[in-house]
Amino acid sequence: MDLVLFNVIGIIRQGPGFLKKKGGPVRKIDFEKATADELWDWCLLEYQSRNPITQHLINYYYAGLAGMLNRLKSDDRVLEVGCGAAESTRRISSLLKSQHFEASEYDTRFVQKLKETKFPIKVIQESVYELQRQDRSYDCVILLEVLEHLDDYHKALSELFRVSRRDVIVAVPNEPLWRVLNVMRGRYVSDGGNTPGHINHWSPTQFRMLIEEFGTIKSVVKPLPWVMVLARTKDSVDDV
Repeated sequence: MDLVLFNVIGIIRQGPGFLKKKGGPVRKIDFEKATADELWDWCLLEYQSRNPITQHLINYYYAGLAGMLNRLKSDDRVLEVGCGAAESTRRISSLLKSQHFEASEYDTRFVQKLKETKFPIKVIQESVYELQRQDRSYDCVILLEVLEHLDDYHKALSELFRVSRRDVIVAVPNEPLWRVLNVMRGRYVSDGGNTPGHINHWSPTQFRMLIEEFGTIKSVVKPLPWVMVLARTKDSVDDV
């Protein structure tokens, strides 16, 4: 077994449904009843890990995203949908230059927490199924690790491509690798390694085929254990 793969088995995030306090055991979290602070802690677990391999995987993930964002023009408008605790938003912001950037999140607990902490980037509450944006109002729309949780992912993708006038970036777990790694580390074995909350599963090929229903694939990267796709809207006149 490859050494990197062996280490990945032990350090992939705990996954939705579990929260580990410092020095304490992993405990289950009820998303509907959880407080804003509990959701906040859960969402930031992987980013706060001191494990160097965990940090390497996260950095590799955002390096793949950086390569896609490098295509943007200086005056482009960028939107992230489903930002959660907005750590991804912070990192995206650091990768951008002069582009206009804002984000949105469905869960009001996250949105309120971000307001309380005076988060420097504009974040509004909205559903990915019904974005409060005009058609073709952004040059790039980003959705990271959300699609696997959605009942109607076709509707969500339709909204992303409606709002974007050029680029859409979407990332999901790389299946079945994600579930295999979960089983190998002893997680969710009775469910075949499926992380709680993941109701959709795509291999890189399947995911590419799905995105091609909505746009033209421009780039695909596979930072272990995810797959990330950059697509161009079908009506785009920009060939950057």
